[in-house]
Amino acid sequence: MRDGWVVLRVCTDSIAADVLVGLLKSEAIPAVAHNLAPFPGLEQGTEVLVAREHLWRAQRLLAEQQPTEAELTELALATLPEPVER
Repeated sequence: MRDGWVVLRVCTDSIAADVLVGLLKSEAIPAVAHNLAPFPGLEQGTEVLVAREHLWRAQRLLAEQQPTEAELTELALATLPEPVER
């Protein structure tokens, strides 16, 4: 599977990686997540791979965005911030 694919980032969990893959795909950048664990259920990080010819676009997008792991997890879990009282 690695032919033509390069690692863009290693996320600490699969949820963050899936959110990042979704962001990349929304910008028409081919991307996949690859769990580094030897078997399902064991979290050892998840690689986000992009097609080699789209690497520079993906890197530029990340440089512009730079969400934290916590933000990616929050988005993935669809938690909303507490409303601000006025």
